Amino acid sequence: MIVIRRLDTGEPLTQVDADSLLGACLAGVAMMYAELPGAGFQKSDLRAADLCNANLRGASFADADLTGADLTLATAVGADFRRALLSDARLQAINLAEAGPSATNFEDGDLTRVVLKNSNLRGANFANCIMHRADLTHCGLSSASLRGAQLTGADLSFADLRGANLSYATLTNGRFDGADLTDANLSEADLSYVSFNGARLGGANFDRARCSKTSFARIDDLHRARELGSIRWDDECAVDLYTLRAGACKLAEDTLVHLGVRPGEITALRALLSAAPPAI
Repeated sequence: MIVIRRLDTGEPLTQVDADSLLGACLAGVAMMYAELPGAGFQKSDLRAADLCNANLRGASFADADLTGADLTLATAVGADFRRALLSDARLQAINLAEAGPSATNFEDGDLTRVVLKNSNLRGANFANCIMHRADLTHCGLSSASLRGAQLTGADLSFADLRGANLSYATLTNGRFDGADLTDANLSEADLSYVSFNGARLGGANFDRARCSKTSFARIDDLHRARELGSIRWDDECAVDLYTLRAGACKLAEDTLVHLGVRPGEITALRALLSAAPPAI
């Protein structure tokens, strides 16, 4: 028999009549503040379980079903969620007690409509995850891997994505408003209908990324992004005057044309913006 206890008082929360938690049925069970470091929940049924504020450091949820589960404010540093079902789950503000990288592994998981906002996910692995309409706003995702992830309609506004790997990711209709993508890897990513309003893009790698109806607005450093010349422009994109004022004289003419500036306007536009006083 395994007794799951509360981490602060030692009070029993629930018990499992088995020698391990492998394949356990804990759907809908309340385990708030549970002390479960290194626990093995592989292939377990944790649908709609309440693990808020739980200590899940180093625990394994590989192949587990956590659909609709609530892990708000839990510590899941080094936890393994590979191939787990996490659709409609809440993992809001997880790993906040950890100052360094989270090393949480979600590879190949289904995180459709998952809520991860305000979490420390630095160095986390989301490679090949399904993350349609996921909420990643205000997340710390520096150096995280989202390579090949499916993030259609996901919201990454104000996320810290410095040095993150989003290569081959599908980001259609995604939002990066106010996000920091400095030195991020966006090579071969699908950026169709993506909004980069107020994003930081210095050093970001756009090698062979796909852009269609993509919006670049209020960006100071678009001209410092890398491989803009290799972007596959499927349809005309949009850029605002603020972004042009910051980089029109440094962006290639071909890039400006794909951003909606007519070829005959480029010389006059550059002359006008270079002569204009700095914006206040």
